[in-house]
Amino acid sequence: MTVFAYLNRKTVGLFLGVLTFIIVSNLPVPAGLTELGLKAAAVALLMTFWWVTEAIPIAATAMVPLVLFPTTGVLSASETAENYGHNYVVMLIGGFILAKAFEVHNLHKRIALLIMQLIGTSRKLIILSFMLATALLSMWIANVAITLLMLPIALAIISKEKESEGSISNFGLALMLAIAYSASIGGTGTLIGTPPNMVFAGMVEQLFPKAPEVSFFQWMLLGLPLMVVFLPIIWIYLTGYFKIKGAFLGGREVIEKELISLGKMGKAEKRVAIIFILTALGWIFRRDFVFDAVVIPGWASLFGVAEYVHDSTVALTAAVLLFVLPSGKGNQERLIDWKTAERIPWGVPFIVGGGYSIANGFAVTGLAAWLGNQLAFIGNFPLLVVLLFVILLMTFLTEINSNTATANIFLPVLASMSVAGESHPFLLMIPATVACSFAFMLPSGTGTNAVIFGSGIVSIPQMARCGLWLNLISIILLTIMMYLVAVPIFDISSGLPEWVKP
Repeated sequence: MTVFAYLNRKTVGLFLGVLTFIIVSNLPVPAGLTELGLKAAAVALLMTFWWVTEAIPIAATAMVPLVLFPTTGVLSASETAENYGHNYVVMLIGGFILAKAFEVHNLHKRIALLIMQLIGTSRKLIILSFMLATALLSMWIANVAITLLMLPIALAIISKEKESEGSISNFGLALMLAIAYSASIGGTGTLIGTPPNMVFAGMVEQLFPKAPEVSFFQWMLLGLPLMVVFLPIIWIYLTGYFKIKGAFLGGREVIEKELISLGKMGKAEKRVAIIFILTALGWIFRRDFVFDAVVIPGWASLFGVAEYVHDSTVALTAAVLLFVLPSGKGNQERLIDWKTAERIPWGVPFIVGGGYSIANGFAVTGLAAWLGNQLAFIGNFPLLVVLLFVILLMTFLTEINSNTATANIFLPVLASMSVAGESHPFLLMIPATVACSFAFMLPSGTGTNAVIFGSGIVSIPQMARCGLWLNLISIILLTIMMYLVAVPIFDISSGLPEWVKP
């Protein structure tokens, strides 16, 4: 694609978004919809055009509700701004600061190298070790950052093979794609692993205020089985697709050289590791564990603060500790300083907050209920067909659009559609959320794909041919897993839950 064509797409998207906003805002109000609901729809459509075409930076588009919701009367300025300071937005910021401490002290690199050293050095096992290290770290740290970490290590191993083979073989292609795909899969493992997960959790609060909180531990009960199922399947698929076999002696040499360069584990690394472990335990054990008649109280209940604290409280406690505790390097340096913290991806919380604003506008103006009624006919189709269609739609839309933006656009609509069809909202929202991370075909699908494509090892045709079959496999498996895993974990019944009913 030429620079001219790229700029032209942005320009067209910019004007189409504005034109759509003006036209929709001035249309006759449809029966059953309020004027404010029509304006909320106009804002959402403008943002959709800008997000899909990247007319302006994605994070900048997420700020549009701060301007247009107050000026059109959809929400007041303070009501709109509250969405950008939502619990889950704050939790994401705390998670990013913890992840930055990992990077600063090279703890994430040490963990990855130790895993790779432990697994083995045959070609297949090298790929497996990279996938496990990437996925496990991507549960806690931005998957794009982890992909960037793994890239130079992978390139060093590939260069070793190139010295002996004279060219980059299928092993190099498989290793690169394995890193990208496992980073995306690892992101589904926890609530903070990838922004669409946070979008889902926050939108549940916005659209259904009476709904039970989606906790870190509850999502993990879904995310871990997804990882356990998909990582081996992707490993088997990639090693089979590229016909990977044989020993590769240069891999252990590269890994050991990297470990030696890190030196012994210092005080700062150990302290960050302890804070991370305590944070994970704080998230997992905050809420009560209920087993029929047996209730094991979480720490929030034991301290009498269950109604006041949130997973975001745990995340920010970790962040504050990182600013307070010394690094142990013999000076006044702390585990993290503000100059370092400033380098976290601040645009992502804005994107998530923008999604919450859309959901809030949909709920308050009645647009969500109206959309649901218009889409009620979907309920006449078999649930399995609807589920397959939603997962397929979200998977392939994410190939051409930011996965966070895709979640922001479609989750409120899918929630309304489910309610109108008298089905549990999670029955479509959760599969759609997860499907946003299962785009394997194009560099534009996820940031991890883009990083690997930028390495120059993998071409778009190679990624598309390999990723197409993985997309199709994931669509079928996700549909099955939603029934087997998500339904019992989130108590998804066949009808509407009580917290949806007015």
